[in-house]
Amino acid sequence: MPHQAVVFRRVHSGSSGTETDDRLGSDFRHFAIDDDLVPTPLRAERDRRKVKIVAARKRGGWRGLAVFLALIAYLIRYRINLWIHKDADERNARELRALFEHFGGLWVKLGQLLSLRTDMFSDAMCRELSRLQFEAVGFPAEHAVAEIEKELRGRLAHHFSHFDPEPFAAASIAQVHRAVLRQTGEVVIVKVRRPGIVPSFEGDLRVFKRIVDVLHWFRLGRHMRMQDALWELETMMREELDYRYEAANLDRMRKSLKRHGVHVPRPFFHLSTASVIVMEFVPGVLMSEYIEVASADPERAEAWCLQNGIRPKKVAQRLFISALRQLLEDNLFHADLHPGNIMLLRDNRVALIDMGTIGTMEREFLDLYLMSLRALAKKDFSRAADYLLRLCPDLPTLKLTALRRDLIRSYRNWEARTHLRNIPYHEKALSSAGSDSGRILYKYRVQPSWTFMRISRTWATLDASMQFLIPNANYMRLFDRYFENARSRALRGRGLRHTLEVTVGRMTEAVQEYDLLLRPLLRNETLSLTGSVSKLASMGAVILRGLIYAFGFGLLFALFAHFQNHHEFDLDGLGEESNAILDFMEHITYGESVVYICIIAWVLIICRRLLRLAEQPDYKN
Repeated sequence: MPHQAVVFRRVHSGSSGTETDDRLGSDFRHFAIDDDLVPTPLRAERDRRKVKIVAARKRGGWRGLAVFLALIAYLIRYRINLWIHKDADERNARELRALFEHFGGLWVKLGQLLSLRTDMFSDAMCRELSRLQFEAVGFPAEHAVAEIEKELRGRLAHHFSHFDPEPFAAASIAQVHRAVLRQTGEVVIVKVRRPGIVPSFEGDLRVFKRIVDVLHWFRLGRHMRMQDALWELETMMREELDYRYEAANLDRMRKSLKRHGVHVPRPFFHLSTASVIVMEFVPGVLMSEYIEVASADPERAEAWCLQNGIRPKKVAQRLFISALRQLLEDNLFHADLHPGNIMLLRDNRVALIDMGTIGTMEREFLDLYLMSLRALAKKDFSRAADYLLRLCPDLPTLKLTALRRDLIRSYRNWEARTHLRNIPYHEKALSSAGSDSGRILYKYRVQPSWTFMRISRTWATLDASMQFLIPNANYMRLFDRYFENARSRALRGRGLRHTLEVTVGRMTEAVQEYDLLLRPLLRNETLSLTGSVSKLASMGAVILRGLIYAFGFGLLFALFAHFQNHHEFDLDGLGEESNAILDFMEHITYGESVVYICIIAWVLIICRRLLRLAEQPDYKN
């Protein structure tokens, strides 16, 4: 949530509300952050854009129907624009953004989520939807004060010596006020949830569920995994609407990013509830403010950077390396790094705020993603494509070779663009590689996991800052620098110890997993296989016994026939069938008869040996 300099108003203990007072004196400007890191203001207080206050509107009883009809009307206009306008993509993108802004709440969040789907939507559509996160209106201060006093179970004067009733920032879920803690005199911000936002979001979520059910019933967009998108949106809303999650996230990220040299505001848990959160105020300059000034007055922005020891290229490298460390080393990353959540401090330092959305990955996914980036950095594009396909939950049984070929070509094209100068930044950004590969996956009806999409959101939102700080960025060099530094961190001091501990821990876990999961499975399979082999051996023994009897009788009969025909051996008393066989064998010569007898005897011996092997036990005591 944005932080900017504001005029404070004093809260008197005996008053029933908030009353205005003079501007807060310098004696009360007590910040937790080191004064040497506090930059000079980039814009004067009078130039700060005021938050527009709009009274909360009651949710209409027919809101669901209104949303549904508005979406139908938009789809009709969408098709008409494609037929009659050359700039149809831009028109459709602006109209959809205006539609989501009109309904607000969950639809703004849905627009932000859809802005990640660069594989499905045009660049213009994704760009417009991503802007939904920068503009919002506030609500009357009396509602904010009433909610704060209800949640903290006391009057404002009990907790704060000063409180500014004028919000200096607002978003789709909450607005922010500035205050001073009574006990310590420390400047803090108070973020308070919008009145009625929870039932509003729940109602909109039910509407969206019905839309998803309709699409599912008509079997539309099945490869888009809208059920997964619904689950992702529901999870996001549950975490962002409950500020206890953000307080915990601030605490975790503060400890993690301290090693990166990145500042995170400290939460005050005793003053934080589900709808109110109090945290340290960071007196920096928002990246969004810097971008706005740099676009309108580049000389002024450059002079401010020189005055505060800020080199934009250095800041960009710090942000990019920190984002990679959050993803690949800490497995705890800020998933919404848009310019409104990044603050510039002196000497190339930065602070990250608004931890309502952070992400983690399962270890298998993390290992695969790390290997894919490492392969990309080494220009081993075939391996990078293979790892990307491993990150997808479902793969096509057909055309897999063609899919892999197209992914490799897209990576090669992206790597070639990273070396070019004077081309649009978005064509060589890391998110561009993700967008190109995403469109190829969409072409083959392959849906990336939503974990992968959340990571893509991190890179896409960070690009808004990177393109102003380092417009000629070469991501291959940035990758090389990160992996070189990562190896150094892993091999020195605590890093080496941590690496060894992680390696040994993973080896131990692998052995335990084998012992707990694979060994019983192998034992069961072995027993099953042993049982199958035993059954086959028993069946073979029965067959061999039959063959032994048959060949035994055959051998005896062949001997009788041999003696009868060649040695005048008298065998009176045989049946007619036997005499017929003997008459047939009279035509067999003496040598042929001996050969037949030897063959039958040899087969009989082989069958006996096989029967002995089949009947012997598998194990000997």
